[in-house]
Parts: sequence; structure tokens; C-alpha cells
Amino acid sequence: MSKLLNWFAVLSALGFPLALVGFRLGLYEFGTSFKILNYSFYLAVAVLLVGLVLFFVHRRSKPTSSRSAMIAVAISVIPIVGLGSQVFVASSVPAIHNISTDIVDPPQFRAIVDLRGAGTNPLAYTIENGNLGEIQRNAYPDIKTITANIDIANAFDKAVFVADSLGWDIVNKNIGGKTVNKNQANEGIIEATQTTTLWQFKDDIVIRLRSNSQTPDATYIDLRSVSRIGQSDLGANAKRIQRFIDQFNS
Repeated sequence: MSKLLNWFAVLSALGFPLALVGFRLGLYEFGTSFKILNYSFYLAVAVLLVGLVLFFVHRRSKPTSSRSAMIAVAISVIPIVGLGSQVFVASSVPAIHNISTDIVDPPQFRAIVDLRGAGTNPLAYTIENGNLGEIQRNAYPDIKTITANIDIANAFDKAVFVADSLGWDIVNKNIGGKTVNKNQANEGIIEATQTTTLWQFKDDIVIRLRSNSQTPDATYIDLRSVSRIGQSDLGANAKRIQRFIDQFNS
């Protein structure tokens, strides 16, 4: 029994790398990987509970079996802690993946629309059975429009620099239209994509800069970050926007 339990413990520990490698190699979609992670977690919990029972039952009559059970318990702790931490993060943030500094008039994607492909999350700033803007405001109250006390031309150059420094892959940057001098522009758009390190998820970002003739030395900068797949981003999009805000304002 203890040996079988060890095999189950090892199997539960292999769940995460199997889910990750299979997804990265394109062997299956993320939905399948997510199921593997869930099953691995449940299996690890079962191994932990059974292992503890076997340890206490056999600790005197079968010390070898008892030690083997504790080895299984120790192995099972690895996926429980690793996957459990993700479950904790997911439970601490709303299950949304579309974050904008302007929840009334969010920046719109242009060039990136054709890059997202089939099966990706919709770009509409909405959510079923709820008010996305209200949910976001309650969860991330600091995600707000940047007011920069510089003209739009300099703000545009700085935004491009910050996006580059954050490792974003810029796919489109346009200010005032192709025929308008950027020093006379009143709107600029920067679109970029960031690929996560581990899972290689692609999240798309659009930066919108606006000014008007009454405030030529002030530029209003809004960002929007949207995950291509997944219902919950575990707070990643809000953190991405906040990093940009902090670096731009520094």
C-alpha cells in the first residue's frame, strides 16, 4: 500500500510539469492543462491524508511501511503548496482578465485585433452577470488615468521608452495620424504584447495618450491590458498596468 501511495505521490508532483510542457509544446489546449493541475492537486491531497493515516496506523507494527508513507506525504506537499498558492491568489482577486485605467471610455485596440486569433477572449470591456468597471474599481482602486504635466509628444516618447523597458513587444505606435506632426497631435496610440515567462501566455496592452488645446502641457494617459486566454488573470493585468504607472511617474 505504501509503495503504491509513493507512486501516486510522484504522479501528483509530475502534474504541473506535465501540464506546462504539454501546453508549451502545443500537445493540448490550456483547458486540458488546467484539468491536469486540478486532478494533480486533488490527488496530492488524497495522498497526504491517506499517508498520514498509514503513518499513525503502522508506526509501531510496520515501521518500514510507516516511513514509506511519510515519504509519500512529503512528496505530496510539493504540489499542494505550489498549486495551493495559486488557488489562494485566485480566490483573493476577481475572476476578470480585462483591466483599464478608464472604465467609462476604455482605450480600443487596433492593430492587435488581427493578431489575437480564434478562441481568444473577447475585447469588449464587459463581463457576464456583472459590471466589469465596478468590479475592477473595487478590486484595483489605484488603477487610474495618468496625468502627465508634459506635452503629448514628450509623453508619447516616454511611454514608448517605458513600454520597451518593461519588455513589452510593441506592435503599433501612432500619434496624430500619419500626416500630422506629433507636436500638433491630440491623440496617440501604442499597442504592445507581453509574453509571460513560464506559460508563455500572451497579454495585449494598448496605451492611449490624449491632450487638448486648453491644456497643451498636460497629457492624459490611459492603459488597458487584456489576457488572450483564461477567465482569471490572477491579478497580472492590474500589476502590469501599475508597473507602467509607477515607472512612468518615477
